[in-house]
Amino acid sequence: MSGGGGGDGGAQKMEEQRQARVQSAVEAINRIFNGGSTQGVNAATTYDPSRTYYTADGSKFSAPKNTVREAVSTGLATSDSASPDWEWRNREVVDQNAIDGLLRNGQLFTDSQAVPGKGRSALYDQQRTAVTDLNRRDVDRQFLDAERQNRFGLARAGLSGGSADIDSNAELTRRTNEGLIKAAGIGDQAAADLQTADERSRQNLISMAQSGIDTGQAAQMALSQLDANSANAASARSGATVGNLFGDLAQAYLYGQQQQGARAGAAPYQQWMPGANGNPRNSYQGS
Repeated sequence: MSGGGGGDGGAQKMEEQRQARVQSAVEAINRIFNGGSTQGVNAATTYDPSRTYYTADGSKFSAPKNTVREAVSTGLATSDSASPDWEWRNREVVDQNAIDGLLRNGQLFTDSQAVPGKGRSALYDQQRTAVTDLNRRDVDRQFLDAERQNRFGLARAGLSGGSADIDSNAELTRRTNEGLIKAAGIGDQAAADLQTADERSRQNLISMAQSGIDTGQAAQMALSQLDANSANAASARSGATVGNLFGDLAQAYLYGQQQQGARAGAAPYQQWMPGANGNPRNSYQGS
């Protein structure tokens, strides 16, 4: 029975050590994704008291100490057995067991560095601004082209300065405003996509931490994934996606003019129905 109890105790200790490793890896992942000032890097495998080590948060490691009580010679010889030539003194020694536990769980590091994830919120804002500006510039470019074509077309038709001029420019303005709103929405979506990719990566890495990757591996993989997400996000800045805003403007204008001409040709008191082949008489419902 006692052997079984010892086995249970050993299994419990191993489980506690596993949970400590998982917790350390999860904390390293969250620290990188959430951002912080510094972090420990390059997990140590041995401990040398003469070297400097760092904890997971990047602070300098101070070795834990234990107090031991030991007999120390006083250096005074005596023949009186009641007055021995030694005495009990307390001395602090490095807690090697605690250090071994940190090494085993990947919680002791040989270097520290700034955490790249600290400016991630700013990166989301930069992504939003960059993509929005890219698409806004395309809206402006399309507007200038469409305005020029519209102006020349009206001049050729002798319609400059009239109601057709006013109506077509109003339509240009309406489509431009819609394009600017669309550009802002594309920018918001680009920022949201990057943030979603980061959060998905975080959750995937946490799942891997539950499977047993150590703190050093978790930190390195988190940094690599953030870099990959940033690289993928850069592709959203490579070209505008606002679409063709004014491509059918001329056709829409001509159709509108045709409809207006057909309305003008309809007899008084007749109901205009544009779906009847453009012939107002086909829609007449007189009694």
